[in-house]
Amino acid sequence: MMRALVAIAVAFALLCGPRSVRAHDFEPGVLVLVESDRGRFDIVWTPPVDTAGARADVNVTYPGDCTASGPLLECASGRLAGTISFEGMHGNRMQAIVIVKWADGRTFERLVSSSTPQIEIGAEPGRDARTWLELGVEHIATGFDHLAFVAGLVLIVGLTRKLALTITAFTVAHSITLALAATGVVELPRRSVEAVIAMSIVLVAREALSDRPTLARRKPWLVAALFGLVHGLGFAGALSEIGLPRDAKAFALLFFNLGVEIGQLAAVGVAAAIVAIVGARVREHRFARPAVCYAVGGIGAFWWVDRMVGIVTGSS
Repeated sequence: MMRALVAIAVAFALLCGPRSVRAHDFEPGVLVLVESDRGRFDIVWTPPVDTAGARADVNVTYPGDCTASGPLLECASGRLAGTISFEGMHGNRMQAIVIVKWADGRTFERLVSSSTPQIEIGAEPGRDARTWLELGVEHIATGFDHLAFVAGLVLIVGLTRKLALTITAFTVAHSITLALAATGVVELPRRSVEAVIAMSIVLVAREALSDRPTLARRKPWLVAALFGLVHGLGFAGALSEIGLPRDAKAFALLFFNLGVEIGQLAAVGVAAAIVAIVGARVREHRFARPAVCYAVGGIGAFWWVDRMVGIVTGSS
């Protein structure tokens, strides 16, 4: 069992290397359609760009009665309605913002992602809800720093009644700052926020190593809430890359946050199941628990150093 735990820790460390520090490998693309005459739209399309600055090979297809010719889109019916698809995004962790501006002043702003690489103009709200929900799940699933912090909380609290209260406190706290930051009420430097998030992982791993009656042991919900405020700012950073639709900010924010919570509950469930299954065997090896704590803390320390270097040098 000891060897298995060490192997898991090493695999997790490799998985959470430098490229995993960021939530996405591509900067979002932007498609802007501006109506110049009835059924005629000027097209401005900027594809997603990877970390090396290369543009992704993504093709945009429009509703069946609309024909794109260079920078011009013409719709025979005189109206833009139907599906806009992005071919080449699927499975590549990309996003794109779609902005439509009609001549009468109406605007439409929505997000597409690799998991749902199409958007319906005039779609029912449920389809947009699914897009933002999936984006929230995707963010927490690839947000290894947030998952590592949650793992640290599980290590501290264990499978006790305090776990539900602790996770709830973390959820409420990060939901508050996510909403405040996403709507522009609170603004803090993103790099500084990410560095504090990394340090929070180190601190919870350190507390998990000790059996002393520290604040984290006595009131883990309070510690989770305090750091949850910072993690919420980190979640908002992902939204800042994408941008909330001006005509549906509250709607998009609600379903993005719900997606984050679904992903987080799934992560807690997996962690709790692992603890329940192998917990008894782990207790037989006095070095097993410290090995896991050092692995989590070591990853957090690496991220902290990497992010602090980025702050000092100004590198991305």
